[in-house]
Amino acid sequence: MNIPCFCRFALFIACCLPVFLPLACKKETALPDARLLPEMVDSVNLLRSKGCRCGTDSMPAVPPLVWNAKLAAAAAAHAKDMYVNNYFSHISPQGSSPIQRAQQAGYTGSYVGENIGKGYTTISAVMQAWQQSEAHCKAMMDTLYKEMGASEYNEYWVQEFGR
Repeated sequence: MNIPCFCRFALFIACCLPVFLPLACKKETALPDARLLPEMVDSVNLLRSKGCRCGTDSMPAVPPLVWNAKLAAAAAAHAKDMYVNNYFSHISPQGSSPIQRAQQAGYTGSYVGENIGKGYTTISAVMQAWQQSEAHCKAMMDTLYKEMGASEYNEYWVQEFGR
């Protein structure tokens, strides 16, 4: 059957556009490449190794943190939840806290702390912002924490610290 060119194009648009349009319009991005994860823990550990100033307090050097995949899973879930549900808080709209989310991800530690950030496009940018915030800086320098996990989802950043 010989279909005029214009009709074939219209048929293609009618049949295929509904399939491709949602893919082209999708705003979400995947979690960061796994190769970026060491950069986050390395950034925190560099800060911890040198010591720093958090607000007016001088923080001495402290031992490094080790990466924990369960804390990273909790961070990833919280970053995505904040983006999808359009909020920015340590407590979710459903009422879950950082320690509850970590336990839900299988973390068995008894202490959990969290840093969150929004609108930063790189690890170095969000790290700089956290360093300039006294409370966030102190969380990164806290000797209570021995492990960390972190994630980013559409410019929502989460660091989970645990022990």
